[in-house]
Amino acid sequence: MRNVNSIRIYREQAGISQAELGQYLGVTRQTIAAWEKGDREPSVAQLTQIAQFLDIAVDLLLPDTEAVAMPETAGLMFRADQPSALNPHLRAALSRKAEDYTFIEQLIHEIPTLPEMRPLAGYDAHVVEEVAREIRDWLGMGETCPLGDALALLESKGLKVILHPLPNEISGFSAYTETSGAVIFINAVHPTERKFFTALHELAHLIFHRQEYRVPNEKAGGRSDPREKVANHFAGAVLLPEDVIRRELHGYRRRWLPEPLLADMKRRYGVSMRTVLYRAADVGIISQKQKEQQIGQLNKKHGLTNEPVDLPDSERLTRLERMVFLALLQEEITISRAAEILGKPLVELRDTLNDWLEELEV
Repeated sequence: MRNVNSIRIYREQAGISQAELGQYLGVTRQTIAAWEKGDREPSVAQLTQIAQFLDIAVDLLLPDTEAVAMPETAGLMFRADQPSALNPHLRAALSRKAEDYTFIEQLIHEIPTLPEMRPLAGYDAHVVEEVAREIRDWLGMGETCPLGDALALLESKGLKVILHPLPNEISGFSAYTETSGAVIFINAVHPTERKFFTALHELAHLIFHRQEYRVPNEKAGGRSDPREKVANHFAGAVLLPEDVIRRELHGYRRRWLPEPLLADMKRRYGVSMRTVLYRAADVGIISQKQKEQQIGQLNKKHGLTNEPVDLPDSERLTRLERMVFLALLQEEITISRAAEILGKPLVELRDTLNDWLEELEV
């Protein structure tokens, strides 16, 4: 019998119901329940489909205990705002993705990146703002330009950015090794602006708190944790530098910020409306009390996490996709291995590769 219980674990981590998984596979919810109880057994083809749908490696669903032990052998050092959320199964799935990414980097001789450490004990707003300006320069952005696609910018500097479905309350994780560089994992189901913020939040931990990755801190997380204040402030400051906030909102000093104005800034700068309010309070445009009042109004109207404006998802190729297609064109890997690494159906990937080849021939 295969390790069917892991189907339930990975399914729940991805926030997918038995009915949704059954609909994808063309079986009933009762069949999924029977598999997860061990009363029945999925076929190898069905296991492959399950892994594809849950965006994990298929061998994580097989009774190979080494798969769960892999993170220790892979050497990745993780940090999580909620350490208990990073259970062995999730750690194994994320480590496998990072391992595949590193394999492709080495295959085509790409150099990974590890940002410079700037250890910070406690919370110092001035230091955070200064480092945020330095990071914008590193990313090739000026003091007033919208950052744009933060994930693409980080990837352009050699950072590994990996989207993976996670429980809704988890935004992401980060990890690194000295040899394979930094990895930022982001919840694939979150809205675009939250993905951008999470990526920079995790970058902050890699810069300011990397000395803590070796030993997990079970007390990490929470609004009162100074490390979280640092990471949140840093992400906001990179997305919306002080000069931008002052230029955009100088006419609204100590006045209510209208929701259409917040929505417009969200569209132009790729940030949440709540982040605009936080940054306005950071630089003294509005008071902390007004910030809380306006956020409370947004929560009342739209819910704790929703906002009235949806930013489009990026349609670009990720850095990993570009590297995988280059490896295919150079005949360094098989198309089945490429499909496994990208988590795409073999037929879909073959069609895409044929399109690339046709363009090259032209």
